[in-house]
Amino acid sequence: MLHYAETHFRFPVSRLYRREPVILIDAPFQVCPEESCPIWLIARKANLFAIYVEEIYGQWKNASGKSIPFKLPIEKQFDKKFHFEELNFEKPENSSGLWMLNIFVKYKIKGREKICERWNYPFLPPEPLIINFLKEAPPKPEGWLAGETHCHSSYTSDSVEFGAAPAVLQKAAKAVGLNFVCITDHSYDLMNEKKFQKMKADAALPLLIAGEEVSCGNSKNQNVHLLVFGNENYIEGHGDGGRRWWNTKPDLSIREAIGKHLAYAAHPKLQMLPVEKILLRRGHWSYEDLTENNICGIEFWNGFRGRDFYEGRDLWIKSLLAGHKLLPLGGNDSHGDLNDYTAVKQPLWSLKCNSEHVFGQVRTVIPNNGKIPFSEIPKNLYITDGPALWFENGKLYAKSTEDFGKFLSITIFRGCEGKPNFEKKEEMKIGDFYEFEFDFEIPLNNSLYVRAECETTCGKFAMTMAIYSSLAA
Repeated sequence: MLHYAETHFRFPVSRLYRREPVILIDAPFQVCPEESCPIWLIARKANLFAIYVEEIYGQWKNASGKSIPFKLPIEKQFDKKFHFEELNFEKPENSSGLWMLNIFVKYKIKGREKICERWNYPFLPPEPLIINFLKEAPPKPEGWLAGETHCHSSYTSDSVEFGAAPAVLQKAAKAVGLNFVCITDHSYDLMNEKKFQKMKADAALPLLIAGEEVSCGNSKNQNVHLLVFGNENYIEGHGDGGRRWWNTKPDLSIREAIGKHLAYAAHPKLQMLPVEKILLRRGHWSYEDLTENNICGIEFWNGFRGRDFYEGRDLWIKSLLAGHKLLPLGGNDSHGDLNDYTAVKQPLWSLKCNSEHVFGQVRTVIPNNGKIPFSEIPKNLYITDGPALWFENGKLYAKSTEDFGKFLSITIFRGCEGKPNFEKKEEMKIGDFYEFEFDFEIPLNNSLYVRAECETTCGKFAMTMAIYSSLAA
């Protein structure tokens, strides 16, 4: 909980505390061709500290040096807990490629006129919005669906974190090229059945699937998180919510929380602060937690490829080699965070900004079976932050675009029967001239399973699920 940028939290004193609402301008990190570029002014806790916004101004810039100034008179009072005000922007003409948006908000608070650039977070230098206007839609197989499997809406709202309104996520999803979004608000923020049903009603939009990130107990009785998509009713889990300091024990075990749901382990090797382990009793997923419960898959790619990713992938591979057919999931754990991710660097003292948990950046791509995504276990999938990489009819297909780069490497991994913790690695020959598209015949050759990974010249990455003989045929 102490990871999130928040300026209204004192414990008992904070260098970051301000008697102002959070003010933030946000926009999708990429925009598909033919889609508009929605940009929002966000104000949080204006019910406590009302402001009057007079004007928003700034300029667009691209790599070739083109500059387009703009000015938006807005003249509006902000005095509610949450405001997501969509601004009347038009994207630049002939806009393909990267554009930087420097943007300023002119506002009054208690009669005093102020200006902030991009946000009013204390001691955090402003970062411009960077938006990639794609030349082509993100590549994927025909008839497949790309989705965000871990993000938070404004129903995740407490003293340290918040997300975007469901309607904002719906519009942002369309802009970045998603076909579905699984909203997974914390069980300890949803709190009860009534609030869960209210979130479901607000999320009843074409691209959105209401779900839950459930806090539950691992084999050590520590709090870990579980992703459930499309559940009908609220699943209780308050252990690490920070609202009942006298009791941080999990409400339900992993097995009890799963019940009859299809469930996935969230960020199994999440790096956390020591204070989170001590005060909130947070822990990690173990091999036993994954294999002794009815888990469908593991979301180990959680926004970026850091230590979390590699340790989580190793845990997944260990499970595969032992015969457990778990799916890999890619999500972002974004809390709003449409363009970049603001977070605490040192609790109560300093903030940071990076691109680790951006909405829609890492996606899970599944075949369209005509049903609601993840209402049943997908029979095939891959996870990616750009290129497409998938198995079909005994072949491995790889496809990228100019936006995401040519293929630098494509690697096959074979699980070897009778050899625990061993995968055979095969580099596929793609020649001296890198290309945007490949396909390879991939026989199983008595392997327990095959899976694949790829990387492009732009540093983009994708990986498949493990394919067994019944799926490779």
